[in-house]
Amino acid sequence: MKRIGFIINSRFPEWKALRRGMKPHHLLTGWPDRSSPMHFMRYGWVAEAVNRDPRRGLRYELFKPWRRYDAVVFLKSMEPGCAALAARLKERGMKVIFEANVDYYTEGGQGLAAHLRPTPSQREKAIRMTSLADGVIASSSHLAAICGSWNPTTSWVPDHVPGRMIPSSNGSVPQHDSVLHVWWSGMPDKASDLLAAGEALRSMGSGIRLHLVTGDLRQAVKRLGEGVAADIGSLLSSVPHTIHRFRSVRHLIGLYASWGGVIVSPRFLDNPYNRSHTEWKITLGMACGLPAITSPQPSYLDVRERSDDQSAVTICSSGAEWADAFETARRAEWRERASEAARRVVREHYLTEVVAPLHAAAVNSVLSSC
Repeated sequence: MKRIGFIINSRFPEWKALRRGMKPHHLLTGWPDRSSPMHFMRYGWVAEAVNRDPRRGLRYELFKPWRRYDAVVFLKSMEPGCAALAARLKERGMKVIFEANVDYYTEGGQGLAAHLRPTPSQREKAIRMTSLADGVIASSSHLAAICGSWNPTTSWVPDHVPGRMIPSSNGSVPQHDSVLHVWWSGMPDKASDLLAAGEALRSMGSGIRLHLVTGDLRQAVKRLGEGVAADIGSLLSSVPHTIHRFRSVRHLIGLYASWGGVIVSPRFLDNPYNRSHTEWKITLGMACGLPAITSPQPSYLDVRERSDDQSAVTICSSGAEWADAFETARRAEWRERASEAARRVVREHYLTEVVAPLHAAAVNSVLSSC
């Protein structure tokens, strides 16, 4: 059994990390980051699935500095000390894998607030870790292609959700003929992307209700600048909406399953962050039977291509296409068919039980390389 250690969000146990919030026992147990999706989705759920399947020949755990590993995965970990530690591990004969989930590599960032744009320093650190690693795991196919420029041993392993968290369908997704429930979830700083579908949302009048599952939207919008804040305020004042406080992924899934409707993810695609993002924003809703309506973002195109019924993901490149998609989605008979198509593509491609073997295969590929 080969042992694989994980370092998450640059949290690796060392004495000086005690000043940054690490507890003494983390030197023995590893330093978790349970507040981050990186911890439970890209590590915890995968580790649970891999560790209970001895056929994979792998044991995943949080990195412990006193233990020898066959490989150490630096999961979104590139801050000071990571590259130096990675180099030391390689000198001791251990493989190093860098797991990337943001395009820090491509310069630019139009359409993003200044505090969300990758900095030159982040780009330098990402390239260093990517080049230093024996292999790279990227969270989107688009990002994998970019990482491949610096490391040819790059695999794509998508985001995912455990089957146990998905409510049973039993044909019970609510269907509302009079009002279409439109769901968007994400960090409040990213709410400006809703403006990409703003005119279509306004055109629907009382025929839709927009649901936003997010954090403190008011404070976040202020950081986006007066012009964007005014545009978002104008949009929300003209579209019936409800704001739900994000509590957890399980709570989010419960909201989707209880209300039904469609999941949306409009995106401004003139910046690298949005182009390299994963499919998770839509697949969590799709797992509950919510068809997706989206911009032509690469990961969303991947989901649509994988579906045997493309009603699961409707791609919109213009305001007129967004308006047409909303009108179509108001029809209960369309949603019934599209709902099952959405569930099916998630079951076949985006469950943890399907994705964990892909992660294990990527790790084993690095282990077997010279």
